[in-house]
Amino acid sequence: MATAQLFLSGARVTPDFREALHDAANRAGITPNEFVITAAAEKLAERGASFRGVFRPGDMRDHRPRRDLSQRLISDVAGTGRS
Repeated sequence: MATAQLFLSGARVTPDFREALHDAANRAGITPNEFVITAAAEKLAERGASFRGVFRPGDMRDHRPRRDLSQRLISDVAGTGRS
């Protein structure tokens, strides 16, 4: 399966959100872009979207929502997560 380029326009966010996003991505060991795309993929899968993977086929384990990870990511970005 080939990959496709994803073009996203720059968004203006508050400095606090940007810092929280970068901190959470660093803790997860991924880039902020990968962090955001993964969170979006989890939300799409939760809503029933069908796709074979995000960055490569099969990287989202049966497309089942991972509520624990999604909630942890949301908590991390909101600054309420535990380190």
